[in-house]
Amino acid sequence: MDYEAAARKLIVYSQGLAKGSLGTARSLAVGEAPVLQYLSDKGTEMNPSVLADTLGYTRPRMTRILDSLVAKGYVERKNDINDRRKVLVRATPEGVEHAQKQGENSVNAVANQLSSLGDKSAQELLNVLEKAYSITYDREPFEKPRKRRAREH
Repeated sequence: MDYEAAARKLIVYSQGLAKGSLGTARSLAVGEAPVLQYLSDKGTEMNPSVLADTLGYTRPRMTRILDSLVAKGYVERKNDINDRRKVLVRATPEGVEHAQKQGENSVNAVANQLSSLGDKSAQELLNVLEKAYSITYDREPFEKPRKRRAREH
């Protein structure tokens, strides 16, 4: 097998998925959805540099993503009360609600696409992606986000 050719195809396909159905299902620009989802799942304030390192973004890219999410009202920035030089970010209630809705929409959209592959092909795809994920990130293939209670109105 030509592993370099396979790597090129994998990069093209994964970028296409991120920009295509997976990205548009969340209705956010590429990069924004994982940041918003992570902040929503965490439910706490975070330092943007730590967030960038955790999610594998450069600090300038994280700044652009956070600027966009702040402009949309999904994330807020504030100074750390213990050190006014530090900035902390967190998902707003609107951001948490958007992430939850878009997450459900994304799952439904991708589930429909997976079903068109058929059971066997879909399972093969998941197996390969799980192996690639665990090799790339040296961690367990799937981490479930913590459950949120439904908001009372």
